[in-house]
Amino acid sequence: MAAGLALTGCEFATVVGIDDPQASFTGEVAEDDEDDGVDTEDLPDIPEETCDPPAKVSCDADSDDPLQVVGLDCVGGIPAAGSLSGPAGSAHVFEGPLGPYEPREGSKLLALSTGRAAHLALSHAELATFGCDDPVECPSTSHDETPTSLPAPLTVEPVDALDDCHDDPNLVGMGDCSNSLHEQLEDCGGTPCDLLDYTELRLGLSVPPETRGLAFDFAFMSVEWPDFLDSAYNDMFVAWLESEGWTGNISFDDTAQPITVNAGFTNYTEELAGMAMEGHAGTRWLTTDVGVQPGENLVLILAVFDVTDAAYDSAVLIDGFRWTCSGAPPKTIPVP
Repeated sequence: MAAGLALTGCEFATVVGIDDPQASFTGEVAEDDEDDGVDTEDLPDIPEETCDPPAKVSCDADSDDPLQVVGLDCVGGIPAAGSLSGPAGSAHVFEGPLGPYEPREGSKLLALSTGRAAHLALSHAELATFGCDDPVECPSTSHDETPTSLPAPLTVEPVDALDDCHDDPNLVGMGDCSNSLHEQLEDCGGTPCDLLDYTELRLGLSVPPETRGLAFDFAFMSVEWPDFLDSAYNDMFVAWLESEGWTGNISFDDTAQPITVNAGFTNYTEELAGMAMEGHAGTRWLTTDVGVQPGENLVLILAVFDVTDAAYDSAVLIDGFRWTCSGAPPKTIPVP
């Protein structure tokens, strides 16, 4: 079951072309008696209250506000401001599971797509009624054949040839702290890659006291698998964070490659049967967790876009924002 989109609780809500009037939207820690070799007398005393993040609050049962759908801006939860921008139909709220993807909190999840996000729930037979009748190529929507560039503050420029911003904090603000975007977006046949059908959710957040991390869940999928593996046709999901300790992409696989069809986590294939992505591939739910500082203001941009051409859709599902005790560099791992 699907729901429409609205932004109702945001401080700077700006929706550009998202609503499509023609679319139908329907524990206890186990004790270890073995000596681990660590002399606890040498460890500093860390007060228990050092990290005590607010509890996660869900409020999407009666709301289609994209922020509340992903677990933000709920009363008693995570205050947030935000904006959606992208071509008509490129964002959609789904209620209940979408194929194998159960909501990670509440009862809904948000989809961003380089095509029409609502089409993700359709079978190949249903897609054919919209004029896309080749399962090898569908879903495929070309919103605009005019290439664009990444909006500020996103940049493909690496901060260093070797170090990232965890290695050298002085590099923060000098480019992409992850150094993960340049190689795949800066060289397509000797020239920078064309970027098309760009859609983003842009968020403003303030870190609560005694909170050391921010996490969210996402899943990426693409029609480009398997025909365009290891090619310049490499649609991408980027999660760009602006914080005191990191400026750059925070979602990448365990080899520091950005989230594309070539990412190490792209192992859902048969699980997508019955969806528009049947015959193609995606990731399972993944979690990105990144360290933050209490009291700092964050900007987080979650974006998906076509690379090289506007055909063959790719999409990302987003849900489950929460504060954590990470206190560590960004890391993305599969949800158990």
